[in-house]
Amino acid sequence: MKKVLTGIFAVAFLATGLALHAQTISAHDAMERALAATGGGTVNSLELVSDPAEGSVFRIVIVNNNIRFDVSVNASTGGVIRLSTGSTPGGASPAAAPQQATPQGGGIFVGTVTPRRPARPGGPANPPISAQRAVEIARDHLVSIGVTSARFDYVYMDMERGRWVWSVEFDGARGRDYEFYIDVNTGHILQFKID
Repeated sequence: MKKVLTGIFAVAFLATGLALHAQTISAHDAMERALAATGGGTVNSLELVSDPAEGSVFRIVIVNNNIRFDVSVNASTGGVIRLSTGSTPGGASPAAAPQQATPQGGGIFVGTVTPRRPARPGGPANPPISAQRAVEIARDHLVSIGVTSARFDYVYMDMERGRWVWSVEFDGARGRDYEFYIDVNTGHILQFKID
């Protein structure tokens, strides 16, 4: 009997240790990370599941501006490992977002903003308008003209008509491309094209 009880306690202790190892962040922390990834919203559901491929994962559903976000947060590391979107009833369906995308504006998604290639020699090393800010300016312009879905494609610094500019492009619906030249010193949109 003593061996049986000792064996049960050992198995229970081992299972508890494995569970603690599998989940090192709380549900509240997972919720906060998911809300940060979606830019806020209302949490509709949260569950902790064991996925054979990903281990322990918090699956969280968030609604923000009539857009449903399904977010998976790794319960061990706290990293957002999946973010997908869809429309809620009565909401517009956004463009497909790349993994780890951060929703911005009216259904326009911006992923990690990293200039596509190094600036030409002679360009400002730390311009007043960063690449991130240039992308935000372009996104805000698209929202202001009624573009409701687009995906950030690229940004890089270039010389255009004697001025240093950020060249920013978004991919839109039906094969449309939105291209901007944004002054690196002032943030003014010098040129906007729809291809």
